[in-house]
Amino acid sequence: MAPAISLLAKPRQRGVRPYQRHGLIYFICGNPGLVNYYAVFLDCLRGMLDDEDEGSGGTAYDIYGRNLLGFSDDEHEPFSTSNEPWDLDGQIDGMYRDVASKTVIPDEAGAEGQEGEAARPYDFVVLMGHSVGAYISVEVFHRHMQDPSRAPHLNLQHGFLLFPTLTHIANSPKGRNVGLLMSIPGLETNAHHLAQFILNCIPYVCVLWIIRNILGFTPETAEVTARWLKSQGGVWQAIHLGLSEMRTICEEKWEQELWETTAEDDDINSYNYYRGKSKIPANGEPQGGTETPEQQIPKFFIFYGKNDHWVANHVRDAFIEKRKSEKGHTKIQVDEGDIPHAFCVKEHTSWVIAKRVYEWVKEIEDGQQT
Repeated sequence: MAPAISLLAKPRQRGVRPYQRHGLIYFICGNPGLVNYYAVFLDCLRGMLDDEDEGSGGTAYDIYGRNLLGFSDDEHEPFSTSNEPWDLDGQIDGMYRDVASKTVIPDEAGAEGQEGEAARPYDFVVLMGHSVGAYISVEVFHRHMQDPSRAPHLNLQHGFLLFPTLTHIANSPKGRNVGLLMSIPGLETNAHHLAQFILNCIPYVCVLWIIRNILGFTPETAEVTARWLKSQGGVWQAIHLGLSEMRTICEEKWEQELWETTAEDDDINSYNYYRGKSKIPANGEPQGGTETPEQQIPKFFIFYGKNDHWVANHVRDAFIEKRKSEKGHTKIQVDEGDIPHAFCVKEHTSWVIAKRVYEWVKEIEDGQQT
């Protein structure tokens, strides 16, 4: 079974007003798809959400994340030429099926106010993805919008996209480097064999030491990385998925409708979007003045790095420019500091991004109460 992190909302005590809604924040990893990279990030977010809860109703948010397919040796047969790792399309389909399978499990006090209630679908789901996980999140939204009959109970409401690789990944600094390497004859089909041969020559303790002391990972994320590098099929899966990303993540293919809130969203949630000093609209530029209700709470919240080696700045800027006309539907923020793409390998940056996500959740909840 693939590693997973499940952090349930703090249960309400008996006699305290029950939660009014039960939502799921479903997290989708980047590549390599190892959810334990994000343990500190998700724990921080869980703590912030629990600290905010004062027993006055509102929404219970469960948090769940799991490895991408193929990164756990015990969940699949050994990879071979006749049993290749999952490509990007396979990952999208797998994450879609997995999020659709998630159900609320009421706590002993009855999180919904009804003791003994059976498991049921979540009232709504927020898809949160990092890097290619953001692309997978958007594509799950797209496929569900195209054919909701596949999971009619699944209510996808918002997307939190962190350092997203949504278009033209091959134009990024790292993407160009990968393209140059893959232009070497024979390397694309044999890259995983070469990588595995090199890693097999280095003892586990040496790999761990290099990751901790030279790359500067935390002890926890260094151990996650070392186990992945020394696994049977994890490196092949990462390379296979990465090459699939290079071929697939090109021109934006989604219709404007995907980024917009629907009439059903407006009717069900009665959200208002307030644009004021503390809010940053779709173009990422703070606005002054008195706060007045203008738009719905954004459907997608996006956080870009200032200089992300997996996202070309001109590609990012073009994407932001395109979203400007869709006022209120997409909130985009660009880091003004130096938070790296791989924010999850350091405790401090994990906390910073968790705080950012927490503010997005607060914005949704504040709009719900308006």
